[in-house]
Amino acid sequence: MHLTVEEALTIHPLSHAKLVAGQKGVSRILRSVNVMDAPDAGDWVKSGEMLFTTAFAMKDHLEVALTLLRMLDERGGAGLGIKVGRYWSQIPQELFDEANRLDIPILELPYEFTFSDQMDALFNAEHTKTTKKLQNVLEKQKQLMQFALRHKESSDIFHMISGILGQPIAVFGHSGNVLFHNTSWAEEILLHQWPWHKSVQWEGFGDTRCFRIPLMDPLGCTGFFKVYLNSPLTLKEEEALFHQAAEILTYHLGLDIQKGKDPSRQHALSQVFTDFFGRELSFHDFTKSCKSYHLSVLSSTYQCVFTTVAPEHPTAKRLLNEVRQELIYHPMMQHYESEHLYIADGLLSIFALPEEQLFHKKEFITALTTCLSSLTTRTSASGLNCWVSRAKVHPELVYDAYKECLETSRVAHRLRMNQTVLHHESIELFSLFQHLSEEAMRSYYNYVLEPIYGNNKHIDQELALTLEVYLEYDGSINETSRLLFIHRNTVSYRLEKIADILQMDFKKMSDVLRLKLAFLFRNYLQTSKH
Repeated sequence: MHLTVEEALTIHPLSHAKLVAGQKGVSRILRSVNVMDAPDAGDWVKSGEMLFTTAFAMKDHLEVALTLLRMLDERGGAGLGIKVGRYWSQIPQELFDEANRLDIPILELPYEFTFSDQMDALFNAEHTKTTKKLQNVLEKQKQLMQFALRHKESSDIFHMISGILGQPIAVFGHSGNVLFHNTSWAEEILLHQWPWHKSVQWEGFGDTRCFRIPLMDPLGCTGFFKVYLNSPLTLKEEEALFHQAAEILTYHLGLDIQKGKDPSRQHALSQVFTDFFGRELSFHDFTKSCKSYHLSVLSSTYQCVFTTVAPEHPTAKRLLNEVRQELIYHPMMQHYESEHLYIADGLLSIFALPEEQLFHKKEFITALTTCLSSLTTRTSASGLNCWVSRAKVHPELVYDAYKECLETSRVAHRLRMNQTVLHHESIELFSLFQHLSEEAMRSYYNYVLEPIYGNNKHIDQELALTLEVYLEYDGSINETSRLLFIHRNTVSYRLEKIADILQMDFKKMSDVLRLKLAFLFRNYLQTSKH
């Protein structure tokens, strides 16, 4: 039996009973009912048990009744039902007071019904309830199976699974990043006691419980799945249902990224793009293949992002998979239709840009940077870079977009640009001036930066570093202060001192452009020496 006392009181004929004390304990679990009229009845009490009595053994001994009540509470009993009328005309007030103190229910049982009538009704109600629950679980299992068989990868997977289960859920990436949740809890509460053990676990949150399941694939743990329930009781069959949902999530979050083992649509598309970029597939055949796989992101304005991880990174494949998770499921990226394909040891992501964003390119870069921030702050994510192309409007330009990503990567490494997310526009200046002679570049940067780096200059290195970071991050005082771990007012003060030394005004675009070019040439020449 798995009822609360409150639920039991709705079942005829126990519905005729009166809850006379311990009202705050109606959420206690009632697992069995026993009839005892012996003085030592308390010695036999079990957890979840409710005792029915006529008060024969305690009619002249109030202390026996009080002791029985306390033992019920100590052993996790559900409550005490007393049939008034034969041995007690009324229940003593002292018993009421103790029950209220312990929050353990006392029921005044209806005299006209036998104990067996009330017990049979409870067992029959529990049987009916369990049968309905099992039927409901079976129906949900069918829905999950149908969903898994017909589902095309989408960020809606979380809403769909939560809807099928009929419970709020939370999904976490391998690093503890919250991919999705529709609970009322804040993220810091959802991540209580992180990192978690890779084992199935029940957790408690006030009146709510949650069932936590690690999402395991052949490469290890790809994340965690939590189901939040208000019901204090769960059938084993319901737990099996949650495991089934976790298996579906594991597949979609941790698709095998080893190309030789992945027969999915993503692998097939990856091969199509690889062949097209390698000029082994004509544009006509390329578009035909894309259409057959229902790829639609190239039919509107789109932007490409090519994510790479340093070859020496010990878990490069897993890190790319985590990036893929974030790009698909992060709240700021969910209104972008996208495709994510593993190509040439990297992850090529194609995002269709909403029409309202076509003239707000920074919004996409901001969303992308925010999306990946939880990964880039980890030391294990060092060597992670996202190279972003310019927006394109025709499908045939996807190869140009891919080349822009590769060019951005090449130039960034040459110029030692350390941003995790770098747009092709950021390296276009270099593309314009790369044909200048090295001597011309050296003369220019010596002329502009001589007040700082000249042989006879002894400028504070902190000032020089502040200027370099400020220019590298597009004149953002906030980003400069964050990266240097100093107050933004300190950044402003240092920039004022540098401006005085260089005789420049950083509010003038021409002065900022001169400095950008000078540092661009300087970084290029320093790299050329190696």
